[in-house]
Amino acid sequence: MFQFEGKNVSSNISRFKIIIEKMENFDIEGILYNEFYGVAIDFHGIRQMLSRLDDFFDYVNFPQATHAARSFREEPVRTEKQPPQGLREIAPEELSDRQATFLLHVQFRRNSTWQGTLEWISEKRTKRFRSELEMIGWIAETLQQPDYESISL
Repeated sequence: MFQFEGKNVSSNISRFKIIIEKMENFDIEGILYNEFYGVAIDFHGIRQMLSRLDDFFDYVNFPQATHAARSFREEPVRTEKQPPQGLREIAPEELSDRQATFLLHVQFRRNSTWQGTLEWISEKRTKRFRSELEMIGWIAETLQQPDYESISL
């Protein structure tokens, strides 16, 4: 279905538009859309968004993680990479009526967290983040803005 292995992968593979479809108690649901590769990932909650993106980055091996995932359970070693749940090919016209709220670009995965930029599209404001927690904090701060309701939902 998705064959990224053996192909040239540019840094655009780690650039996703975050389309928020529902917000309840500061938890969001929506779609992560990569327009360069025509793939989308559905998510229900910020935790699932982070988990699915991390699985996607592991699947395409970019940006490479500097630390391997560890567990107390012994699990069989997988040699074949599996695409993350919710990953699907999508045509741009399917999302033409939906506005993206953020543009996320994960540039590095160091120290067991992400580093990159997050752009609030409607306000044309970009912030660099040094960790997933910092990124989540800025998303929450943005969603608290009084004019946010009229911007994207």
